[in-house]
Amino acid sequence: MKLFTRYNRANLIANIIIFLIASVAFYFALRFILIKQIDEDLEIEHDEIVEYVQKHDQLPESFSVSDQVILFTPVKQEVHPGYSWAALQQKNEEEPEEFRRFLFQVKAGGKSYKAEISKSFEGSNSLMRSILFITVSAIFVILIVSVILNRYLLKKLWKPFYVTLEAVRNFHIGKGDLMMLPSTYIEEFQLMNETLKEVTQSSRVEYLSLKTFSENASHEIQTPIAVIRSKLDLLIQDEQLTQGQGTLVQSAYNAIDKLSRLNRSLLLLAKIENHQFDNRGEVLLYDKVKEKILDFKELWQSRSITVDISLKESIVQMNPELADILLNNLFSNATGHNYNGGNISVNLAPGSLTISNTSKEAMLDPKKLFQRFYRPSFDNHHNGLGLSIIKQIAEVSGITIDYRYINQHHHFNVKWNSNQG
Repeated sequence: MKLFTRYNRANLIANIIIFLIASVAFYFALRFILIKQIDEDLEIEHDEIVEYVQKHDQLPESFSVSDQVILFTPVKQEVHPGYSWAALQQKNEEEPEEFRRFLFQVKAGGKSYKAEISKSFEGSNSLMRSILFITVSAIFVILIVSVILNRYLLKKLWKPFYVTLEAVRNFHIGKGDLMMLPSTYIEEFQLMNETLKEVTQSSRVEYLSLKTFSENASHEIQTPIAVIRSKLDLLIQDEQLTQGQGTLVQSAYNAIDKLSRLNRSLLLLAKIENHQFDNRGEVLLYDKVKEKILDFKELWQSRSITVDISLKESIVQMNPELADILLNNLFSNATGHNYNGGNISVNLAPGSLTISNTSKEAMLDPKKLFQRFYRPSFDNHHNGLGLSIIKQIAEVSGITIDYRYINQHHHFNVKWNSNQG
């Protein structure tokens, strides 16, 4: 869930709760004010009746109208003045109405009377309902406008953040491009951009230093390897070597050869990661795959490996050199991990290339398969970088590769957008 969506939801819920509480409080406050106003009107009526009795020593006439009733009832006991509520049935009304009533005692002509002044509260109730309806409607409109404005304003406020996020997503430390971050008047976003610039610049300096060291180290290792190999060649040709010494020299020669291949693989990985193969073009995989099949045909025949081939025209957008390395590693992997008399299947179609092979090895771990130096516990003949190189080429070329184990066959499936060519 996006941040401003979460904020809008929380803000809307909070506003609804606040407005509900405010509406209830407003209702009771309005009711209190209206009751106070009616009580004041009843007090005025009381004063007028008392004044009339004092002046004429008789009661005014009782009357009953739609919103007010005045009654006088003879009493013997004392009446305590006070306000109360009463439900009175008016003429031409089906249901009783709520009245506010004021009771007090008055004396006229030597007799005591209980005076009742009742004023209808229905008009006030109608007024309250109208006011509440208008208020709730206004609150509802305010909430809708608030949500729309918040969404618009938050989207505008957070725009620099998303621009920065996109810049970070597209930034690659191996490329020479600088991270282009937008200027903003929001202090927090500006601080974030400045921090990101400092971090990326520092990381780039460290990366370039490490890259230079790796390249230099890799190149420098080639010289002593070549010297050692030449010395071993001379030793192997020495006729005075015993059989035991020859075995030791051959073992050392194999170790140096393995070290040389490991160094070349690591150097290739470094070049791929450093985007030194960025030149892309249309690669006709049909022709490339046919070339590889011819290259490996003699080796397959010598090991009695059967090959099932299904090729269709297919084009991919990638660096031609990387395409050649990718195919070479896929075919080498299928051949090197196979057994004599095994099987290899090559299936090329628009948008995909699948190479499967039999092997003495059981299913490999898909989570570790493409990691560097990953090898099954029983495999000591490979450096564990071939599939890492394949994975790295796939990533920089915008294609995907996945692994499956079906019917004792290891399947490596390379996919790309068939329309990109």
